[in-house]
Amino acid sequence: MADFFKSFSKTGTGSLVSVYTVPTADSGAVPPVLPTTALVKSIRISNPTGSAITTKVVMVDASNTNLSINLFLGSLAAETEQEILTQPIVLEQEDKIDITGSSTTILISLMEIT
Repeated sequence: MADFFKSFSKTGTGSLVSVYTVPTADSGAVPPVLPTTALVKSIRISNPTGSAITTKVVMVDASNTNLSINLFLGSLAAETEQEILTQPIVLEQEDKIDITGSSTTILISLMEIT
């Protein structure tokens, strides 16, 4: 079993953008992709613009018919940042974090366990 600390960042657009997806196991790949679980420690969003931005951050649960769970939905004030997690969350194979919000930036810090 191996643990890898990683971070992912992206700038949102007016439509849904995928920031991170847990890798799908593939023993036939070279090198093989092992079954992976991700422990998400932090999700920070920021608004570098001069006006408020409506932002949505969702976790998509692939094992539950792609159920979307809102982690954040609201207005992010001009030139502010916010941590949206109060507790870590666990993601399994093919689960993902998506963002909507023109010019909103997001930083996800997590540990992948294989």
